[in-house]
Amino acid sequence: MPAVAVALAVTAGLRYYGVSAVDTASFAAYVGFGIVVPGTLLWRAARGRPGWLVEDAAAGLAVGYGCEVLVYIAARAAGLPLLTPAWAAGTIGLFLAVPRLRRYWRRSDRDEDRTPVWWSAVVSGTAGVLFYWSCVRFFRTHALAEPGMLSPDADSPFHLALIGDAKHHMPLMSPWLADQPVLYHWFVYAELAATSWATGIEPHVLLVRLGPLPMLFGLAALVGVLGRRLTGRWWAAATAVVITFFVLAPLPYHWPLAGWFSSFGTNAYEDGSSLRAQLWTSPTQTFGAVLFAGLVLALLEALRRPSAARWALVVLLVVAVTGGKATFIPMLLAGLLLVIAVQLLARRHVHPGVLAATGLTLLAMLFAQFVLFGGASQGMTVDPLHFAQISGAPYTAGFARQDGDHQPWRLLVVLALTLVCWACIWPGLAGLARLRARPGAGSGDPTPLVLVLGIGLSGVAALLLLGHEGGAEGWFMVSGRPYLSLAAAAGLALLTPEGLPVRRTVLRVVAAVAGGGLVLGVVHVLGPQRVPRPGTTGSVALTAWALIWPYLVSLLLLATVAWLVRRTRWPEWRTLVVALLAGACLATSVQHLFRMTRESARGGWRGVAQTAPFVTPGTRAAGHWLRDHSAPDDLVATNAHCVGGPYATAGGCDNRHFWFAAYAERRFLVEGWGFTAKAHEAAAASGVNAIYVPYWDPSRLADNDAAFRLPSAQTIGVLGTRYHVRWLMVDETDPNLSPRLGDVAKLRFRSESVAIYQVGALTP
Repeated sequence: MPAVAVALAVTAGLRYYGVSAVDTASFAAYVGFGIVVPGTLLWRAARGRPGWLVEDAAAGLAVGYGCEVLVYIAARAAGLPLLTPAWAAGTIGLFLAVPRLRRYWRRSDRDEDRTPVWWSAVVSGTAGVLFYWSCVRFFRTHALAEPGMLSPDADSPFHLALIGDAKHHMPLMSPWLADQPVLYHWFVYAELAATSWATGIEPHVLLVRLGPLPMLFGLAALVGVLGRRLTGRWWAAATAVVITFFVLAPLPYHWPLAGWFSSFGTNAYEDGSSLRAQLWTSPTQTFGAVLFAGLVLALLEALRRPSAARWALVVLLVVAVTGGKATFIPMLLAGLLLVIAVQLLARRHVHPGVLAATGLTLLAMLFAQFVLFGGASQGMTVDPLHFAQISGAPYTAGFARQDGDHQPWRLLVVLALTLVCWACIWPGLAGLARLRARPGAGSGDPTPLVLVLGIGLSGVAALLLLGHEGGAEGWFMVSGRPYLSLAAAAGLALLTPEGLPVRRTVLRVVAAVAGGGLVLGVVHVLGPQRVPRPGTTGSVALTAWALIWPYLVSLLLLATVAWLVRRTRWPEWRTLVVALLAGACLATSVQHLFRMTRESARGGWRGVAQTAPFVTPGTRAAGHWLRDHSAPDDLVATNAHCVGGPYATAGGCDNRHFWFAAYAERRFLVEGWGFTAKAHEAAAASGVNAIYVPYWDPSRLADNDAAFRLPSAQTIGVLGTRYHVRWLMVDETDPNLSPRLGDVAKLRFRSESVAIYQVGALTP
């Protein structure tokens, strides 16, 4: 019933934010019967029996995604994209027709496979909060129609353009710059393209409303499933879910974070939080996270009871994760290497399955780097503590990045504060010291716990050691967060005595959580009276003190309360101390939700422009007309290359112009050139930020722009004969556009400030 209640709320919310009931029903039917049901049947068949329904369905979602994407890639390459749902129909038909396979349709009759209602309420409530956050943080500022859609985030047009290319081509190229391959994690675009073909839903609706929802909900369920696998306790599994999504870095400051930190909900110090707009602005991360959680579950199953079918699912999901978000592959390798080290120290031998998984993972990592990504680094370099330069609070205060002076002592201060935050978020990790006394916390084999701990720690290590001009090293922390949370929940289970009265313990834990939140609230309220906003004094020392003192006071108060709890000698005192710290960390997510709710109530619940408009009016209508009246292989030229509006700069061209390709679903000679491997290479060579790198082929750009600035039979002819351009998509707000373009190219369509011309349609 909790899941049904959330489903009804989601349906109503989607309708409020512009998704038709038909699209919602079509999408739900496709995900249910085209992905979850066949995936669940394959999962059950590989295990040899039906199990816990939540586990089977969540794992089935990941397996179904993997099958769907691989089938679509083959079907699209063969020119038969509508054939993709055949794999699901064939699987369902096979399990209906073959008598010995019909048993996998039945649910398990074992008592341990029945879900407690309260556990379902926690996980479903988590899904409900994630959906509400999506509404107030993302849906309200990402409208499906103009004028609201003219000011999205900078990345959504990029994702939409790649979905369009995945609908019509395989392999993918960067459609805004047709000669550049996509050296990126691109399987999510194939998944959304397959869904669009099967349901008829517009890619834009899938990207900013529907597509990531089952991925988010599936991740929450899989974290809960893995938590139960690790600990054997329902409460610890629910705790892992809550820690993963809602226990964030404590935020005692009274001043708002600056720039994109406040815009994207990034916390004061990097904690890998998922409670920010990246849930939607990075579909590759969201897709990769659910696939990887399914892979970890499948790997644990294969290690526990090896069989050809179980290992086949592991191979399937390794392939899917490699193309979905290859960031996870080296993290899995790190986890497996830690398992090998622990097994060698404890047993003097290594489980053959662990060695096989390590070899498979290493092969996938090499394939991703040298085949899928062509050896490109995409701007990632070894740059220790780069994250400290761009952490929210120090960046806002001008402390870690002040006049380009990154003094080591400043970075070490930020690192120390970050470590304090991590200690408050994951204090349960201290319980892992008891692993030797009580191995497994519900299982005699510590391998699963060591594996997830290694995955989580690898995310921390990558954050500390690597750097990227766009802060992309933070994705490692985001990727590792669920696994640190699982390990912390398992450690908490080791700290908590078994057999305690449930009601008494729950009441005390709730009181401890409330106490932790109250402590942080007191410090937060004291702030405006005690210390001015950082950066206003001009003193580096005072700025450092303004950053440090709220955490010192908070820790002092928390330590005092923890000492009093310890003095009571309650059996669960360790659990209560952890809950006290969790309360201070939960307060941050409550602050985020409260802030977004307040802003929505004041500024509107939908159709809100988060920035000044920068997408050209008429883009969607003109793009869709071109899509409907041209062939998928037709090449288009445009005069639009630089992002304007809030992204316009006097010093250069922001090269992330993607939205013409996004709505036209066609490839362009030169639209923008951002987010390509070539742009990152040019940035590394020149020292210029990749989004401001000039285009590296000036003769091609000159040929392109001459057709719009000096239109003639010759300049248009160069586009048609030399570059095989068939169409022109024109931004008529360009002050350099010639009014004589219609003399040499035929106007076919105009919508507001965007016009479509056909090359070669006029007789000279």
